[in-house]
Amino acid sequence: MRITGENLDETILRNERIDRQVQEHIRFIERRLIKWKSLPIEEQALSILKEHNLVEIPIPDDNWGGAIRKFHSDKVVPIINTAQPRIYQYFIYWHEIYHLTEREELSIHSDENYEISTEFDLNERKADYFASQMIFGYSDLHDYFYSLKYDDFIVKIAHCMKSFKAPYKAVLIQLYQIAKKNQNEQLQRTIKLYFDKQYTIQDWRVVFQEYALDDNLIKPSYVTNLNSIINAIKSKIAQHPDVELFQDNLKVVKEWEAKYKNVQRELKERYDG
Repeated sequence: MRITGENLDETILRNERIDRQVQEHIRFIERRLIKWKSLPIEEQALSILKEHNLVEIPIPDDNWGGAIRKFHSDKVVPIINTAQPRIYQYFIYWHEIYHLTEREELSIHSDENYEISTEFDLNERKADYFASQMIFGYSDLHDYFYSLKYDDFIVKIAHCMKSFKAPYKAVLIQLYQIAKKNQNEQLQRTIKLYFDKQYTIQDWRVVFQEYALDDNLIKPSYVTNLNSIINAIKSKIAQHPDVELFQDNLKVVKEWEAKYKNVQRELKERYDG
């Protein structure tokens, strides 16, 4: 379900429905996977993904942020689209971590009533809600928003995006959820008014630069990183130097790497030009 101002209240109801399971999953992640709690939240996510064979490639598709791919050996690999703004990549880190780890949690969970939904739309909402809760944590976005001494709503949202390193829609949904809980009807109306407005990277660059915010957050990184696959194949070659299949696989992956590095250069030139 694509979230709009019209179905925003329905989204909040769905968040309430899945909140208990998502909070349990957060506790699972914090106990088992987060080793470096002193790191910024996006660095925590990146360290988890790297331990699960992270692949980073620039794909010129505004609607594709990332995925989990399963290979013949049953190994799952998270893929992140680095042609997306960094601030969106950080959100996708946690979204994909949810998908990466949900089955692992199910296998050890002792609660008979705990189940992972097979409904695609609800499962995607769980992943998004999980990502949002990991990013915003126990901080009070509502209080921070009202502490900002600006009259312009979008300027205040830009400061929230910068401070929490969260994309526009994630900030609005989280802020709306708190406003609804606090019965702040005026803020709810304002959020709905702005929710469906479209802002380009260039629009955000103008706002971020005008208010001395770190505009690297709304720029793509364009990273090409296939090292996890390359290193895994090289390890196989070291163990079985006479098996030509591994050499052929390495050649194919190297060709992928060259292809995406070429895409990386083209996208950078287009962005900078």
